[in-house]
Amino acid sequence: MLMTNRGLAFAALAVVLCGGALLAAPTSYDHAASSGKSTKTTTTGVPPPPADLAWPELTDDEQEQSVKLLKKMADEAQAKLHRPLQLYETKYFLFYTDLSAREGKNWSGLLDRMYARLCETFGVPGGKNIWRGKGLVFVFSKPEDYLRFESEIAHTPAKGTAGMCHSVSNGLDFIAFYRQPDEMQFAHVLVHESTHGFVHRYRSKVFVPSWANEGLAEVIATDLVPQRGHRDQVKTAAREALQQHRNSMEDFFTAEHIQGWQYPVAQMLCEFMITAGKKNYVDFINGIKDGLSWDEAMTTRYKAPVDRLVPVFGQWLGLKNLSPGTKE
Repeated sequence: MLMTNRGLAFAALAVVLCGGALLAAPTSYDHAASSGKSTKTTTTGVPPPPADLAWPELTDDEQEQSVKLLKKMADEAQAKLHRPLQLYETKYFLFYTDLSAREGKNWSGLLDRMYARLCETFGVPGGKNIWRGKGLVFVFSKPEDYLRFESEIAHTPAKGTAGMCHSVSNGLDFIAFYRQPDEMQFAHVLVHESTHGFVHRYRSKVFVPSWANEGLAEVIATDLVPQRGHRDQVKTAAREALQQHRNSMEDFFTAEHIQGWQYPVAQMLCEFMITAGKKNYVDFINGIKDGLSWDEAMTTRYKAPVDRLVPVFGQWLGLKNLSPGTKE
């Protein structure tokens, strides 16, 4: 029986997996009080991360106080911008917008679906709220209001962006967007940036490297906001970008922020890793969140050292002799 490149690649990776050795935004709430207790496990059947890395396990009262703090922050932002926004509150999100009621309910519901999907992927017990309070989201109908928010509230240059996630060292997360004319593109960005907030709050305070963080955000956004032909376009873009860079991933694994051409590569690598071994992928992310370096987590948790994983990934893309580039 003939096998496609994808089939050959997964067959090879199965041997690898089973065969032995083979950003904090400045804000006046940065130092708000939070519990000092160590967290309990947030993943079914998985031991908790080291206590010094874990997010505190908040009591119901502390969660309620955090929600009040977030609402106060939102009220102050609206007053400073002179831009009233309507709140749509769900179980896990505070969604502020000047869009219509129909859109407000629609987009806040999409975020709840995203949260459920991520919980299912990482084995977070059903109904558990991993946020400090809730995820705080602002969506503006006009790009100029979004840019003003980023400049005057988040103190971040945002020209050329459609949305940004701000993860604060005290455990709060707030995310801002403007409503792009293309509904599907807006929905994609909404899920992508909100996924970053989830990853920040998942399991521990440790940040996930840019390539893994962006790749997961793109995979979740593509799955929840399906667009005909989009995935194939991304795979083609990844292959062509790597060909243009002489079949090398260059600084992909070490960059503080991956480059634009590396985004489709990140999405395809994340998809490849999840499809080839979902449990191993979750173990890999958990390893990083437990304080392992990404390459150590790749070797010991995903059980496929990068020097063996990348060439197989290249075969799946249709490339020969793909190099992982710099690793330090």
